Amino acid sequence: MTNEPQTLPAMIPEAKVWQMIAASAIFMALVIFSNLGSLRILLLAGLAVDGGALLYPLTFTARDLLHKKIGARLVRAVIVLTAGINLALFAFVWLIAKLPPDPEMGLQAEYGLVLTPGLRLVLGSVIAMTIAELTDTFLYTMVRQKFGRRLQWLRVVVSGSVSIPLDTVIFLVIAFGGRVPAALIGQMFIANILIKYLVMLASCGSIYLVKEDRG
Repeated sequence: MTNEPQTLPAMIPEAKVWQMIAASAIFMALVIFSNLGSLRILLLAGLAVDGGALLYPLTFTARDLLHKKIGARLVRAVIVLTAGINLALFAFVWLIAKLPPDPEMGLQAEYGLVLTPGLRLVLGSVIAMTIAELTDTFLYTMVRQKFGRRLQWLRVVVSGSVSIPLDTVIFLVIAFGGRVPAALIGQMFIANILIKYLVMLASCGSIYLVKEDRG
């Protein structure tokens, strides 16, 4: 018999460990993909919207599913870690764009033009994501404490209804405030909110797909 402390896989069934890893990875991937998508502004149905808005609403649903598996404290740690990974990603892309290219390989300057965003865009994405996701975690926890395991869809709707516009406002103000006309920012806000709310409502039922392990 040994006195060594048990490792995580020994303490928790392997299937649950894999579920936690998968949920964390999906959340992080959605955030990173969304931030890369936000580098391009689209025109959909006559409204300007950043490309990240098509995917970003799913991060709140993914965060809610992750919350059910690992709890609020670890979710907050994952959010902060994701913010750090995003900053590291953009820093690496910036570094690669600054290093001398091989002139024989053709279109090299376009790499930096497309993938190297301005500092305000990077800060807007990371700050908005961090604040909105932490707010979503707080509201999700509050609703869960009030209703227990009942009305799980309400956790998604209440937390998302606040965190979605909060994320959108913070991102647009930091990234584009003073750089583009206020009317365009207002248009982007409306388009972002409409898309994000529609995706949230369409995906809120997925909260029942994951068994609740933590509070």
